[in-house]
This record gives sequence, C-alpha cells and structure tokens, in this order.
Amino acid sequence: NMIKRLKLRKSLNRYDKFKYNFYEKVQKGYLKLARNNMNKYKIINSDLEINHNKKKIIQLIDKLLWII
Repeated sequence: NMIKRLKLRKSLNRYDKFKYNFYEKVQKGYLKLARNNMNKYKIINSDLEINHNKKKIIQLIDKLLWII
C-alpha cells in the first residue's frame, strides 16, 4: 500500500508529504470517474504483485490496439 511504499523511499517529495486523507479523496474521485466511464478508464489494483499488473496492463493495451 501507499504508506509502505513511502517508508521505503530514501527521500520524500512535496506530494509525499500531503496527508493521507488528501490521497483518499483523490482516489475516490478517480474511482468515481472510472466507474462512470468504464469504456475510457480501467482500474488496476496496485496492491497486487507488479508482474500480475504488468500482464494485465499489456493485455488491455493489446486489446485496444486490435480495436483500432
């Protein structure tokens, strides 16, 4: 999760210093957009293993390329 990732960083940037509730509001906003526009947005669970997400993203992009 985000808190774990922040603890692993050597230095923080200005966005890393925002309070957690700010990021919760941003995430809720993006999820609302994604749910209301499912043909434009895809939701990727960042808590899953990175190689799983990489395969999922490549599959989604590949699918889009075949549509074009």
